[in-house]
Amino acid sequence: MNRDKTNKNVTRMQKQTRTWIKDALMQLLKNYSFEDITIKQIVLTAEISRPTFYRNYDSKKAVLDDTLNDLTEDYYSKFRQSNITNLHDLLMFCFNYFENNHEYLSIMIAAHLTSYITDKFTIEFAEKLNDTQTWREWKTPLQKQIGVHFAFYGFFNIIIFWIATGCKESPETMTDQTIEVLHNLT
Repeated sequence: MNRDKTNKNVTRMQKQTRTWIKDALMQLLKNYSFEDITIKQIVLTAEISRPTFYRNYDSKKAVLDDTLNDLTEDYYSKFRQSNITNLHDLLMFCFNYFENNHEYLSIMIAAHLTSYITDKFTIEFAEKLNDTQTWREWKTPLQKQIGVHFAFYGFFNIIIFWIATGCKESPETMTDQTIEVLHNLT
């Protein structure tokens, strides 16, 4: 029997159970490496049964993926509602968003999952770029891929650095300093 493990046809209780599972994984990542965490630890921490876990997820990686998908979906939902027309506004939006939504990312960064996070966000960003108007006009599909990987991978590493250091600088300072660095690159 194939079960629907997407968020399309889930009840409120299933959503709550998934939240408990994701929260349990994040709690465990504070003390254990991702590789060392077991499904047993997740179900004990979430206070659910093993069959309940497997009704929702195939693996702990699927839990991590779902956690990052929640973040990217929320980001793009808010991004689509904004009216960003230039680099300054885009950077401000990003820094403000991640300042307000950095709890799980902080845990994942401390758990040495930065490459995984960056890869996942870059892939998501590249896919969603087709659906949004960008302030940058890339003329070919190759330019778009180069632009996405160069700009986003580099910028997301700045976000990771900022979160890892406790978001000490304001979004305004980070935006201004990032733009200054970019101007000095050309």
